[in-house]
Amino acid sequence: MGDIIVIAVLVVVVGLVVRSMWRSHKSGGGCCGDCSKCKSCPHE
Repeated sequence: MGDIIVIAVLVVVVGLVVRSMWRSHKSGGGCCGDCSKCKSCPHE
């Protein structure tokens, strides 16, 4: 039972991190800082 709780907590934490990263990326944040060299930057 304890293993299931630990795995569930880890899944929730990883999900929140991925969600935060995705929102940051969509809002233009999280870029490498040099848009002339960054192919994934939304500003270029």
